[in-house]
Amino acid sequence: MSSIGEDVDDRLSGLPEDTISHILSLMPTKFAVRTSILCKRWRYSWMGVTNLDFDDIHPFYDKEILSKFVDRVMENCKSSQLGLLRLPFSNKQVKRESVSSWIDKAVRLNVSEIDMQVLSFELPISLFTCKTLTKLRINPGNPTYRVWECPCPVNLPCLKTLDIAVRHNPFVNVFELIRGCPILESLSLEVFIQMEEEEDYIFNIPTLKRLKLIVQKVYSSVTKKVVLNVPNLDYLFVGGMLGSLFVMEDLSSLVEASTSFRCLWSDGMWLEFLRGISGVKSISIKKFPFNSALPIFPHVRHLQLTSLWYSN
Repeated sequence: MSSIGEDVDDRLSGLPEDTISHILSLMPTKFAVRTSILCKRWRYSWMGVTNLDFDDIHPFYDKEILSKFVDRVMENCKSSQLGLLRLPFSNKQVKRESVSSWIDKAVRLNVSEIDMQVLSFELPISLFTCKTLTKLRINPGNPTYRVWECPCPVNLPCLKTLDIAVRHNPFVNVFELIRGCPILESLSLEVFIQMEEEEDYIFNIPTLKRLKLIVQKVYSSVTKKVVLNVPNLDYLFVGGMLGSLFVMEDLSSLVEASTSFRCLWSDGMWLEFLRGISGVKSISIKKFPFNSALPIFPHVRHLQLTSLWYSN
């Protein structure tokens, strides 16, 4: 008598190839590749995945094994429209040229989203002219690395979401990149300033709806100005160190604001910042220096104050 298992069809293997590729795309890439040993039917199925997520790589893999694995996957990926390339290697040292080649291959596969957390890397020129990219996250794992330079010109016509941390020459790198994103809607920016900035940070982005700005100052001087001309912005978060004068040229659509400063250079800057966002309906202030008087918020329906501390 045959077993029940022998009588039951392999329903997964009977699915269309596109459906199998979609299922494999929902899991970390290392697991998708492992399905190649199940049977002949599954040997090459992983090559059609539309997401390449290199998360959950074994923590004890050395950089050579890791690089060879990613090289093999990138070389054999047959997708014509890559949804995601994720490189979460913030605690692993890989070759700079390897990272560049992986990104370049993803661009040639018409990638939509790139999420990279790598210690040290170079960005290929092709990335800055990718016509299919809609979301880009660049987060170096070590603030001491001078990790990337932004070439000119930049042309990212479909990019809507940009999440970046910049350790070197923030003004040049950030704003050259932003200027090449004509439909940018969401910007998350963390800058590590290691020298006195000579130019103002001017955010003149009419399409922007969400802005998260964190300034980590290393140099003791004060950045000149942060100018916000963002008429369609409905959410603003500012954190880190408040060492700049904020000039709110146009925040006419702002509904919600949130702040979390670990250091203030002066109460005057703090109060000017609050006055600039006084038209919001919802505000959350963390690490609030409670001996500073709050301005009037005539439209506020939700106010949250947490982690009170004394200011100087």
